[in-house]
Amino acid sequence: MARILNILFAIAVLGLMIYLSVGIDDIKNQKINFISFDGNYHLTKEQYLAFANLYDKNLFENLSVQIIKDRVEKHPYIQHADVRYEGNNKVSVRVTEKSFESLIVDSSAQFIITDKLQVLPVLDQTKKIDYPVISNPVLRDGIKSLSIQKKNNDILTASKIISAVKLINIDLYNSLSSVDMQNGDDIILYFSNLNYPLIIGRGGEIQKVVYFNSFWKYLKGKEINNYMEYVDLRFAGHVYLGIKEQNSQEAQKKS
Repeated sequence: MARILNILFAIAVLGLMIYLSVGIDDIKNQKINFISFDGNYHLTKEQYLAFANLYDKNLFENLSVQIIKDRVEKHPYIQHADVRYEGNNKVSVRVTEKSFESLIVDSSAQFIITDKLQVLPVLDQTKKIDYPVISNPVLRDGIKSLSIQKKNNDILTASKIISAVKLINIDLYNSLSSVDMQNGDDIILYFSNLNYPLIIGRGGEIQKVVYFNSFWKYLKGKEINNYMEYVDLRFAGHVYLGIKEQNSQEAQKKS
């Protein structure tokens, strides 16, 4: 009985192998006339296809699913490409772009920082890159495109701050314009909807961001925002408000 089962299993495996080989040969013999492309966000599908040399139909000869996949995934913005032969000479490409989290500027160029702390170039006509800027980080060895910056303490710290703000309060995150690392000095956050900076210093940065979020719920919409020059959280357990001197005197007169 066991011998019969083994024979039947071997026949089934052989049949499957023949089926797959025929299927693969069929795909190889198919001429690709159309490539659909979706999943893109930061660049147009035409830009991605042009980068992969897949925009001109006259150059489709000798293409295969694997070749298309390899070409598309070489783009610095692409994390993964799902490429499938759909039949009727059509191939579909669905891409997953890398997750952008911030921008960084050095003396010569602007770069994108991903959630994996990979440095990407800002390509021409890149769309929707309104991300917080990491400014003035310590860059002892400079910054290079496609490098990983997990060992750069300033970029790592700034990225953690940005992620924390995004996690605890999406409204604050949407208004977070920059994280100024001040070349190793006190860290300062700037928000587009506030007329004053948030000074958080160094150490316990995430706790201070959480604390400011609670404090901001009290400050939001209050008239005192018009009189403030800064909020200082550098000293553990204390919040210091910088009040504009002229407005402070006017406020006292009104009272």
